[in-house]
Amino acid sequence: MILFESERLYVQPYTKDDADLFFALNGDAEIMQYIREPKTREQSDAFLEENLKFYTDHPGLGRFAVFTKNSNEFAGSFSLLSIDGSENIHLGYALLKPFQGKGLATELVKAALADYVFTAIPNNAVHALTVAENIGSQKVLLKCGFVFTGTMMHDGDEVMVYEKRKLPATS
Repeated sequence: MILFESERLYVQPYTKDDADLFFALNGDAEIMQYIREPKTREQSDAFLEENLKFYTDHPGLGRFAVFTKNSNEFAGSFSLLSIDGSENIHLGYALLKPFQGKGLATELVKAALADYVFTAIPNNAVHALTVAENIGSQKVLLKCGFVFTGTMMHDGDEVMVYEKRKLPATS
């Protein structure tokens, strides 16, 4: 089931058959450097199981697989998750190295905002969190209309908080 798509990508829930793909992303220290500690294969498999259960408990939220349209290659991950168990939702993304630097992160976030985020969540704003060192992600967020609103502590790190408000409906 495709959740949303852009010109070059489509996004769908992970399945139990995606364990190798999930590990290719979550086990890569370079890709995870700004997100979390990389996972071993065993940790990644357990993390995937948690994610699959999360879909049932939190419809519309979770971590989702990103694929290329032209070749159906796994390109990375997109997420919508609660910030520290609150009602505030943050989006996130990570791309495998061959897909970085091609404008795909910006394309992914713009498509998510246009076609998915504000139908999946009841909130009038979505957030994004990034460590100060992750300049690339900050540039993506700004290109997509996010505004820097301050900093906060999240999972033991000080993170920069960006916000994108839902545009009012036009009649």
